[in-house]
Amino acid sequence: MKKNRSKTALERAAEVFAVPSEAAAGVCRVTITGNGRAHVENHRGLLGYGTEEISVNAGRIILRFRGAGLELEAMSDLELVIRGEILSLEYLV
Repeated sequence: MKKNRSKTALERAAEVFAVPSEAAAGVCRVTITGNGRAHVENHRGLLGYGTEEISVNAGRIILRFRGAGLELEAMSDLELVIRGEILSLEYLV
């Protein structure tokens, strides 16, 4: 039996504007390609930056990238790209 669930205002707005609901909600999205590139969407700024560790404010959590030769390749208000040898990613609450 299907549960009848009404859509939230956020879900309706996401449909109207053709954006994923997680983007409309401001949820951070991380895409890692191999171990050499990470693309972070909907971030809220950098908390720490170095060649072995980069910390990103992701709202309710902190993303901590660890590795070697890390560098910030690009950054805008909503997106950033990290390059280098990414050895780990931690989600800190």
